[in-house]
Amino acid sequence: MKMSSKTIAFIYFGLALLFIFLAIQNVNVNGWDIWTFLFAGIAAIDLMVGVRFYRMQPK
Repeated sequence: MKMSSKTIAFIYFGLALLFIFLAIQNVNVNGWDIWTFLFAGIAAIDLMVGVRFYRMQPK
């Protein structure tokens, strides 16, 4: 089964929201450490990939 690029984009947006949530929770519990920056970086990459997949859909 082949998924459309819009579906894949929303999956990446969901993953980005998850990693943003994890980063916020980590700051509240432990402060700013390496895990917070890692979660924020992964969220940024997921947002970038999600935007690229969203823009790929046919017009």
